[in-house]
Amino acid sequence: MAIVLDGQRAPAGAYCSQAVNRSKTPGMYPDQKRVKELLRQGASLVLDDVHTLAPAIDRIAGEIRRALNGRVASNLYYSQQQRQAFKSHYDRHEVFALQVHGEKRWKIYKGRADAPIEHPRFLNIPQAEYDRMKGDVDREIVMKPGDVLYMPRGQFHDALASSSDSLHITFSCVVPMGLNLVQDMVLRLIDEPSFRQDLPRGDGMVGQAALKAHVDGMIARLSEIYSGENGLKIANQLIKGFSGEDREPFDIPNHRKR
Repeated sequence: MAIVLDGQRAPAGAYCSQAVNRSKTPGMYPDQKRVKELLRQGASLVLDDVHTLAPAIDRIAGEIRRALNGRVASNLYYSQQQRQAFKSHYDRHEVFALQVHGEKRWKIYKGRADAPIEHPRFLNIPQAEYDRMKGDVDREIVMKPGDVLYMPRGQFHDALASSSDSLHITFSCVVPMGLNLVQDMVLRLIDEPSFRQDLPRGDGMVGQAALKAHVDGMIARLSEIYSGENGLKIANQLIKGFSGEDREPFDIPNHRKR
């Protein structure tokens, strides 16, 4: 859960209080009065992973996952007229926005980042830099209940409720990329002794020759494992298993007598 006011995430202390749950575990828990007060000020409410709570939303997430073979999550956004939750930005995953209640106006900009990922290089970018990179407005779209908007990874955009209040769900999808294959390589190469050995120090001509021979040997072994049909097989296995399996729907058995 998060609360966002005028582009800034509210700290937990602004809407949570110290309390003890039913398991007698102390912690910071949302305070109803504080949440309502922030909403009265025009804040937006964000709920994470709502597909784990509602079977109908989970079915939509499953369809996206199967269609794109990606890992899918969902967030619910409640926002109010003329108050913007997030300033112009891009997402580091594919996004499908489903309008549920009210209307929301989306601005799509001409700028698009080149395949951003979840890495510090693409995080914590100053807003002034976002505003420079986004370019001019390419189009504006007013979303009404039932409408779905696809936002490619890296596409600059922002959104503003155009009705008294607005409710929409975003489905984010991360698909396999080259870096995932590199991560797979690292795990596989743990079983290769030459990759576990210390690198030669490289002192002098003899040391440089030893280092070059060692590096060349690792590259040759890497090529042997990943080139040709074997490399294609490994890549296909990675793609096939990336999104995980379908979750079985959970329901409490009905033991009422018929």
